Amino acid sequence: MTELWDRWAPLTGPLSVACSFVGVMLVLGQPQDKDSDAKIVAYFADHSHRVQGVAGFFVFLAGILLLLAFLAALRARLVAAEGPPGRFSALAFGAGVASVPLWCVSMLFANAAGFASNETSSFRLDANTFRLFADTAYFAWVAAVIVSAGVVWGTSAVALKTGLLPRWYAWLGIPVGAVQL
Repeated sequence: MTELWDRWAPLTGPLSVACSFVGVMLVLGQPQDKDSDAKIVAYFADHSHRVQGVAGFFVFLAGILLLLAFLAALRARLVAAEGPPGRFSALAFGAGVASVPLWCVSMLFANAAGFASNETSSFRLDANTFRLFADTAYFAWVAAVIVSAGVVWGTSAVALKTGLLPRWYAWLGIPVGAVQL
């Protein structure tokens, strides 16, 4: 069973990205915070828009679960290559795990207006409430991207130190992590 996991676990990374991408695409059709109050309220009055947001959230959540599996597999490979005490491996794993709640909070806030509108008919959406949730979702997303730079840098450091990954890939991670900031 361990051999099977070791062989297929790296696929959880691309699957996580695919699920996260689909989940985000389902939510991106929402109005922007700069849209008129009437457009925002009308959007969430439509049941199909609310269902699309709920579906997007759960597809994204599946991506988060796959991300955790990928981080576990990445940690095992990084520690095996780096050896004890595995500081860079710990950085990569810890940053990944720390970014997970930020991603989840971001998607919760991005969908909060749709969730509330979908769950009870007594909820009346105020456009400014939506704007508050949307802007908070954006900043939680930014925080998740910044924290996850540690995954890229930790992995790059192990790859440069051990040759676990191609050298060009390891060097590419340094500016990619900087862009994440």
